[in-house]
Amino acid sequence: MEINQKYSIDGLNFDFEVIDSLEFTDVPYLLLERDKIGNRYLSYLIESDDESEFRAYVQISESKFKSLVSKSLFIKDVFEEPENNCLIIIKFSLYSGMSLESFLIPSTESQYKFSALNYFLDYDDEEIISEYEIIDYSIKRQKLVFDFYLHSQNLIQSIKPYALYKVFTPLVEIIKNLVGFDNRNADEILAFSNLRHSSLGITIELNYSKDLFLEKENEAMLILIDLLNAEKTEDFESIVGRTKDTKYIKHYKSIIKAIIENNADLNTVFAHPLTHELKRSSLDKEKALKAKAVVEESFDIIEDVEEITGRFLEIDIDAQEPSFKIIPNDDESPLKGKFETSLLEKLKTDLVNLGSEEYLFIIKTLYHPETIVKSEEIKRYMVDYKKKN
Repeated sequence: MEINQKYSIDGLNFDFEVIDSLEFTDVPYLLLERDKIGNRYLSYLIESDDESEFRAYVQISESKFKSLVSKSLFIKDVFEEPENNCLIIIKFSLYSGMSLESFLIPSTESQYKFSALNYFLDYDDEEIISEYEIIDYSIKRQKLVFDFYLHSQNLIQSIKPYALYKVFTPLVEIIKNLVGFDNRNADEILAFSNLRHSSLGITIELNYSKDLFLEKENEAMLILIDLLNAEKTEDFESIVGRTKDTKYIKHYKSIIKAIIENNADLNTVFAHPLTHELKRSSLDKEKALKAKAVVEESFDIIEDVEEITGRFLEIDIDAQEPSFKIIPNDDESPLKGKFETSLLEKLKTDLVNLGSEEYLFIIKTLYHPETIVKSEEIKRYMVDYKKKN
């Protein structure tokens, strides 16, 4: 087979792992393969002789693969209309199995016809995340690894803002709450890798304590997996009994709300590099609706008390409900709230400095989760404050 050398990419090595043979008569004509970060490919034998074979590879997203296995697409459609507009052609040695040549060809320039693949695929879809890959990645990084895929129809071509702000960010906030760190040292503790654009897939790497056994992180991640699997009242009661506060419920509510509104599926897997332990969770719209009903019934008001270092921006003690605005040191966004009445006399006698001096604030936050008749509400009350030395 002669291929224009201008498409040659011999300097780029591809490391594919065969997942399954989709068509095998005398030789494996059609294979399902995956690269090291989990991207799926279909590969088709387009030519062979006694010494070598040429295979055409096309990357396929999770959504398009689901269409393929649900028989909404012919196999040839995947090859003739690749999502990334290109085909990879690799020449393999039949003796060593090693690649001899590689080519990246724009689909508009492709000379290959795939009419022989004008049929539907009979295949039982397997899970997205390979246990071997995620554990192996965790061992190599020597970190706890939390990997998740979010799927819905509106994520086929691009990642939507809701996926980031209503699912990914709340997941990170839950991890921060359960492990016990904030934005000041998050960059040293969390790392993100293996972003997959076909849906929203991200690997979160975690090492907080830097100790040998990662016990604190391990417990936090097991709680998170249990939370994402929870459906019954007793499930949530067990989780709450293992945690210091329930602030993370607010972020969890954001996740289940996004799952319901977008009819999405959230599949997660957690791997430990030392024990090789692997835990999974799966959250779809049906399970999210059950969880939402339990949370609304059991957590109608969630209270959290925290210490915040920052500065006063505004104080209004003459209002009917005396109020404040502060700016935390570790956040660019100000927080607003009301003073507890017990603080009013102290405020009248103290010479509080606005804008420059640091204070330690004791803030009580009440979260009123969203219900059928009212939206989510957050109320903050300042219980006490003192000037930092």
